[in-house]
Amino acid sequence: MTVSLFQKANQKAGKRERTRAALLDSALDLVAQQGMETVKISEITKHAGLANGTFYNYFTDRDEIIWEVSYGIAKEIGRQIDEGMVGVDDAIERVLTATTAFIDIAIDQPEWGAVVISSNHHTTEMRKDVTRFLRADLQLGLEQGHFSITLDQYLLDQIGSIIVVCIRTQLEEGADLNLTRRACDYILRLLGVAHADIPELIAQHVQPTATS
Repeated sequence: MTVSLFQKANQKAGKRERTRAALLDSALDLVAQQGMETVKISEITKHAGLANGTFYNYFTDRDEIIWEVSYGIAKEIGRQIDEGMVGVDDAIERVLTATTAFIDIAIDQPEWGAVVISSNHHTTEMRKDVTRFLRADLQLGLEQGHFSITLDQYLLDQIGSIIVVCIRTQLEEGADLNLTRRACDYILRLLGVAHADIPELIAQHVQPTATS
């Protein structure tokens, strides 16, 4: 198994942390391959090259490790997005920048994208935690007068579903900037942005990247 997200973050850590990271990366690989529903603890330890009993030295059960994998990926994607948002104060630009970056990262790292898709329907608490960043941008948009919305979890889940479908389609059919632009169009419509303004906003802020 190649060194992946969690092992990279713990390369200089002690043996216990490195072993825990190996289990997390193993779980990441397996969830990406087969989804969350069928991954077994025995498969995780075998894929990591560890004894089956080793698992319980680090995690209570299967749900705990799956949650940590999903949250770890979401946190890393969020970190990368934040790096590109420095100095961006307009809510519409923030939403478009974050949406495009999230989709691009998930497509560029297909294993991460697969976990994002799988976890979208299974980890409600993680979804709420991750969408707090989007919630802040939507609140900003209300204050700036850009959005006409009821800001609640239902709206956040609608936006999340649009993004997940866009990621899944591009992972299956290949990167397509037009699909990302369509996702951004749908999101702006949900947020109450004037339809006539949307094409120009997307042209300005949704640009090709290395993965588009």
